[in-house]
Amino acid sequence: MSATTFTTPKFMNSLAKLAKENRMSNKDVRAKKQAKANRVKELKRQRKIADQMDKELTKLEKVANKEATKQAKIQAKEDAKQAKIQAKEDAKQAKIQAKEDAKQAKIQAKEDAKQAKIQAKEDAKEAKAQEKALAKEAKVQEKAQEKALAKEAKAQEKAQEKALAKEAKALEKAQEKVVKKKTKKAIKVVERNDRQDIIQSLCEKLGHTTNASVSVEVTA
Repeated sequence: MSATTFTTPKFMNSLAKLAKENRMSNKDVRAKKQAKANRVKELKRQRKIADQMDKELTKLEKVANKEATKQAKIQAKEDAKQAKIQAKEDAKQAKIQAKEDAKQAKIQAKEDAKQAKIQAKEDAKEAKAQEKALAKEAKVQEKAQEKALAKEAKAQEKAQEKALAKEAKALEKAQEKVVKKKTKKAIKVVERNDRQDIIQSLCEKLGHTTNASVSVEVTA
């Protein structure tokens, strides 16, 4: 069995060499420890100062909060006072404004009433003029109607008179015709009677009786 030989790797040699070079001396170690202790001491001192400052700041903050609360209370009181004063002033101004508005409303109402009266008067005047115009128009129409009726009545009267005149003329003509006919007949009767008398007289002279019946034809 052969014996195994172990060799140190090269990188281990390098590390050992580097560690040897960087190895601190006792003096450096003590100095480092002292520096560390000093840093710790400084940190404690700074922490103590910070705690004291924190306490002071807390105390100051409490004082400031108290003062702020006091000031806020004072300010709130002042604000309430000013609000009350402002509310009083606003109420006063509102009252003045309401009075002014009422005055203006009264003036406006008076002006509106005046204008309404003028308008009513104007409307009445217009209505009267329109009524007058309508009455005039009605009168003109009535007059025209009366004229038309009178004209129509006159025309009817004239037509009636004409018809009556025509009828009277026709009646007169008919009467004249009847009279003429009767007159002609009467003349014929008279003539016939006269002839009969002459004939009777002749007959009597000739010796005939008067009671003899004689027929004589008379021609017109």
